[in-house]
Amino acid sequence: MSREFLKQNLLSIYLSIVLIIGFFTYFKNYEYPNAQFWDENYHIASAQKYIDGVMYMEPHPPLGKMFIALGEVILNPNSNIDKNYFNQTDYIKEFPKGYSFKGVRFFPTLFAYLSVALFFMIIYIVTKNSHYAFLFSSIYLFENAFITHSRAAMLESSQIFFMMASVLYLVYIKENSITKFLNYGMLGILVGFALAVKANSAILFLLPIFLIYTELKENFSIKELVNIIPKLTSFSIGVALIFFSVMYMHVSFGDKIEQNRTYKASSEYLEIIKNGSNSNISNFLTTLKDNFKFMKEYQDGVPKLDLCKVGENGSLAIGWILGIKSINYRWEKTNDGVKYMYLQGNPIIWYFVLAGVLLSFALISSRILFSINLTDTKLFDYILLFLILYISYMIAILQIDRVMYLYHYFMPLSFGMFGAIFVLYYIFQHYIEQNDKIVWLALIMFVALVIYVYIFFAPFSYYEPLNTYEFMKRVWFNFWQLTPIR
Repeated sequence: MSREFLKQNLLSIYLSIVLIIGFFTYFKNYEYPNAQFWDENYHIASAQKYIDGVMYMEPHPPLGKMFIALGEVILNPNSNIDKNYFNQTDYIKEFPKGYSFKGVRFFPTLFAYLSVALFFMIIYIVTKNSHYAFLFSSIYLFENAFITHSRAAMLESSQIFFMMASVLYLVYIKENSITKFLNYGMLGILVGFALAVKANSAILFLLPIFLIYTELKENFSIKELVNIIPKLTSFSIGVALIFFSVMYMHVSFGDKIEQNRTYKASSEYLEIIKNGSNSNISNFLTTLKDNFKFMKEYQDGVPKLDLCKVGENGSLAIGWILGIKSINYRWEKTNDGVKYMYLQGNPIIWYFVLAGVLLSFALISSRILFSINLTDTKLFDYILLFLILYISYMIAILQIDRVMYLYHYFMPLSFGMFGAIFVLYYIFQHYIEQNDKIVWLALIMFVALVIYVYIFFAPFSYYEPLNTYEFMKRVWFNFWQLTPIR
């Protein structure tokens, strides 16, 4: 293989390697363990209702559960198993003997795997450095908490995929200066997909604001000011098109009621289902209002965080930045010790993100307060974007008094990953682009440390047995609240 060939195809080679590694860290044997954990009991029950056409309501937007159902339909690993019980409950207490999770976990795992490529491309487009993008793809590739949670029939990996797709499209159109009305609409469509998975994706509404800010900064004119409203309108139409289309599909699929489970639906909604007209567009507003009402009432009824409660898995949002608190999703005693499915992050990555947030804040504060000269204005803008996304999300989440969990930090953690990667590049940009051997060696050593720690904590992600001594070696900080089964 000639040096010229490598040079011309380096980006494709790196992307291929990243995808190969991602297959082994995220996708391989995703159906293991063949037993439910955490919220799979809820989401699989919801997904089955789409398959069988049973009406239901839920606190989350429906797209994530639709993908869970789609995987089950495509792979169909449980064709000989009676799953009618799933339609009669919102929480599956016991799965039938021989039930396979291969179908329901397929799309959440696939989205997590495909996000590997999106993560790589975002770094590359912003830095224009394929070596750096390849190295720092490790921040996503080897994040233990992401891996643990994504290889399950849950929602966050689908949400993060569409979030990254939105960010990738944003950096692409910004770098190519093609921020026209249709581009704002396309950005809205991608954000709409994320919003249709989880409502906290609304933080992505800041993306078009960022685009407008950078456009006005580069070319301030009356014409640009006048164009703000049409651009935001185009974005809003894109979001609404996807979100309400998904909601329409949700109510259209539910054409029968199982065991009088009406979810407090109005008499009008029940009459619509009785008449078989739930897919009639003229009835959509009625069915939509009932679903929104249920979402609000459900959220209002979620218990508040109780740190005095024995076995409380929830945690304060302010503690997430340090990894507080880990969650034992599942455990099982074996002859070799205890198998754990633990939501435990790679601490090197999580504290790298924290350092990146602090450095970004220091850089931006210095620019505002002391008017320091910028070495790379575009890169500075991206650092600003991800810091604003991170801080805005955390401020919003701190206003919520219902119980929240460590995986609710995945969105800001993702923003923080990009922010940390870009602020590091900003600080050492001259040395990186001049191929300073010491700097590159330091970067490689850091990535090697990330991989080593990922391997060390991998038993928590892949349900591998640990004895008590091995478990306690992984309790680096008591505030993580990792607790062995004795």
